Formats: sequence, C-alpha cells, structure tokens
Amino acid sequence: MTRSAFIRFAALILVFALVGAFVVATVARRNAQASVAERLYATSLADAQGHLQALSQWRGQYLVVNFWATWCAPCVAEMPQLDRLQRQFAGRNVTIVGIGMEGEQQVREFRDRLGLGLTLLAGGYSALSLARDFGDDQGVLPYTVLLSTKGEVLHSQAGALQPGQMQAWLTGLP
Repeated sequence: MTRSAFIRFAALILVFALVGAFVVATVARRNAQASVAERLYATSLADAQGHLQALSQWRGQYLVVNFWATWCAPCVAEMPQLDRLQRQFAGRNVTIVGIGMEGEQQVREFRDRLGLGLTLLAGGYSALSLARDFGDDQGVLPYTVLLSTKGEVLHSQAGALQPGQMQAWLTGLP
C-alpha cells in the first residue's frame, strides 16, 4: 500500500468515525429529550379546582409548559399574554399549561383574580425538578418550554418572554 493510499484509507476511517460519533450523539440527545417529555407526560397534577389532570392528555399536541409562581412578578406579568395566546391558537392543536410552584388554593385564587382561562396546575416546589429536566438548571422563573407533537423541545426560555416571542414561536408551527 502506498503512502497516499494509506492516507486516503485513514481519512476515510476518520470520516466514518466522526459520522458515527455524530449519529450516536444525535440519537442520545433525542432519547434524552424523549425521556424528559415522557416524564412530563407521566405526571398528573391538580388543577385549580383540585381535579387531577394527566399531562398525557396533551400528548400529540404542541404543548407550551410555563413554570411560574404567584410571587414572581415577571410570571404574573406574562400570564395575560399566555391566556390570550391560548385562546388564539386553541384551534391549531396548541395547548398552553401553566405549572405553578404553589398549591391548589393559591393557583385558584391567582387564576380567579386575573380572570384566566388557560389551564393552571398546582405543581408545588417539586415542579422545579420538571423544569430542571427541561434545562432550567438555575431554577429561573418563569421558565417556558414549547414541545412538538412528538415531545421534542422546540424552544425554551429562562426568564420572562419578550413581547411577541411566544407569538412568533406559535406562528411558525406547521
């Protein structure tokens, strides 16, 4: 084997190794996202009326999950926008769900005070672990995630949504 043939052969092996590593990393990332989504879909939380709601009921839809708290000023400020967007995009296979860091009573009082119609769930502080699974390593609130109909994370935002940001996310959906 000549030196140039050996170099071509080695380069070919290197290319195959890099492609293989890329494929393995891509599959691992998709599996990790799928397991996070599966954990979310396996969760049931009480709504403002105290009825247990399985998040799996929204499997197959575009699902916006907003982690929030009543004591979080940016969370409170963006809730009316999320409520408007839920009404606007409801016919397009989109559901927006707020998972509060408090109990049912606080969630119910908050919903009633603001006159919100979107689904608000009482996750308590344990809901922070769900937010962490989606990348909120610092425990920032609000934290918003948009999942595809297949449970893939399409967008996420730590902190308040910028004006029009969620509208842009949802308008760009197929």
